[in-house]
Amino acid sequence: MILEKLQDLEGKVQAVVSLLHQCESGRKGLESRVETLEEEIKRTHAEKTALKKTVERLESERQEIRTRVDELLGDVSRVEAVLQERR
Repeated sequence: MILEKLQDLEGKVQAVVSLLHQCESGRKGLESRVETLEEEIKRTHAEKTALKKTVERLESERQEIRTRVDELLGDVSRVEAVLQERR
């Protein structure tokens, strides 16, 4: 009877040890996944920052081009006005 209880206890201990190993394995897998996701977040943040800088640069260039085009259109209008006066 005591031997049976001891064997039963050994079986339960082995089951607990097996469960602990499974939990440890799962934890390591989850830690690896968390690290991967953190790296992905950093990369995404860096890409977002780079894209934001690109958009700001393009907006600045667009504004500069628009100013130059407006100046050219003003010049064309003045030339047209002078030509109209000569007719």
